[in-house]
Amino acid sequence: MSPQILADLRSVLEGWGISSDDWYVTGEAAMVLSGYPVDYREGQIDVLVCRNVWPWAREEEQVSLFPDKGTIEDQQLQEFIVKHNITPDFHPLPHVGIKAEDRFEQSYWLPDESGVRVLKPWAGVYHRKCIINFYMHEHPKGLDVFDQAKFIRWKKFIEQIREHAIEINDTQTIEVCDQVLPLVQKAIEHFNQKTRSTEELRGDSVFQGNAIGPIQHWQEGVDFVGKIAVLSHMLPSQVTFIKDAEGIITDQGGLLSHAATVAREYKIPTVIGVANATNLLRDGEMVELDAFQGLVKRV
Repeated sequence: MSPQILADLRSVLEGWGISSDDWYVTGEAAMVLSGYPVDYREGQIDVLVCRNVWPWAREEEQVSLFPDKGTIEDQQLQEFIVKHNITPDFHPLPHVGIKAEDRFEQSYWLPDESGVRVLKPWAGVYHRKCIINFYMHEHPKGLDVFDQAKFIRWKKFIEQIREHAIEINDTQTIEVCDQVLPLVQKAIEHFNQKTRSTEELRGDSVFQGNAIGPIQHWQEGVDFVGKIAVLSHMLPSQVTFIKDAEGIITDQGGLLSHAATVAREYKIPTVIGVANATNLLRDGEMVELDAFQGLVKRV
């Protein structure tokens, strides 16, 4: 990740009235910036922002933040995405296990000697422990707000962090990884115990409504206007295209997934967790999406 991306992101947020003390980089990007060679999802950067400085009112349970559509700030964000081919995924602080006043970060210094706050490797792993424990023991819907793919990705992510921590003798990070890996494995096994019929086009509604239209599988640059978008799961970089869809269907995803957030933000009827939908539904096939009951019916 180039320093120019971080410098421009800092400039964008400062223009929104968000100072460099009120946000920091997290996720894979934070690990890469800290010198940890983890797999990095190109096209995305996770950012934690203090909720009290976010310029637009959002519901307390909303876990992904966007500027209001049609505003100058929304346009600035789209220009940043086009320029760098990377989409910031903003999450509010406090976030599960991390408060705004926690000093779990270090400074990444830019060429102009300004700094960007970056979450420390051990804290990035610890944060995942907090998230799993919270949803496993305190949230009414439990781990089912997520999907198994997230935890499989987390396991690989933490194993890569642990391997490098051993190489550089980062004992604090090693200890945290050893605590968290068994918990991540437990989360993975939670989904192994669930069964879902692949013959039934049924999933979980995340924004209610009805939509009828032809199926359109994800392809970058495809026009989704008037169509039902079908994809395995959603990434922040896909929002620009998917937001014009008549409806959304995903194979994977939980109530806190990007697909769920986009559905609520753009008021698109959406059903997630429709097992094997990308294989069962063909491009151009007409379907009725019943996002009140979580059903997909062929017309």
